[in-house]
Amino acid sequence: MLELPELTPESFEILAVRELRKVGLDVSELRVHRRATLPQPERGYLLELKGVISRAPWQRRILIACRRQQEPIGRAAVESLRDHVTEAGVEAGILFGAAAFDREALNAAQDRPLALLRVSDGRTAFDTSGWGTPGHYPAWLPAYCAQAVSRDLLGEPRYQLLESGQGDVMVNQLGTKADAASPQRVEPTEHPNAQA
Repeated sequence: MLELPELTPESFEILAVRELRKVGLDVSELRVHRRATLPQPERGYLLELKGVISRAPWQRRILIACRRQQEPIGRAAVESLRDHVTEAGVEAGILFGAAAFDREALNAAQDRPLALLRVSDGRTAFDTSGWGTPGHYPAWLPAYCAQAVSRDLLGEPRYQLLESGQGDVMVNQLGTKADAASPQRVEPTEHPNAQA
């Protein structure tokens, strides 16, 4: 069995930025907002990064939480992120979790500008992605990959490997109520009364 490198707070930060850039989001102005050691039973750490993510013309001030723990991530962790987003004065949050998410975590994130992403080892992510034959791994496969967390038909957590060009999925998850209420911007050439 291949030994995985340790997922330190520093390597977790690099992974989070890499995965966001992979889907087409620009990450800037990143700085450490909070570092904490998690007590029993979680046994791990929390690293929060405050910054800006964007994809022209869209932009959000964001809090990225990198949470490494042994137990499944539940409602309390998502509610804590919601509180930290408010405290940090940002518009949205992304929770990268190095453990499975339970159903209550998804309930806590519903209808909020929050995205949930599970970090798993590259081989497990590849085996469950449908990209190739399980057990046969390409040389380029990274040690860890991120998977978007959503619901299956029964309401249970479902994981989908993040792929290049999925920025729209993240942008939609991180939208605010004001975004949903504002009308679509019409380009001058698209306006019905525009002269050709």
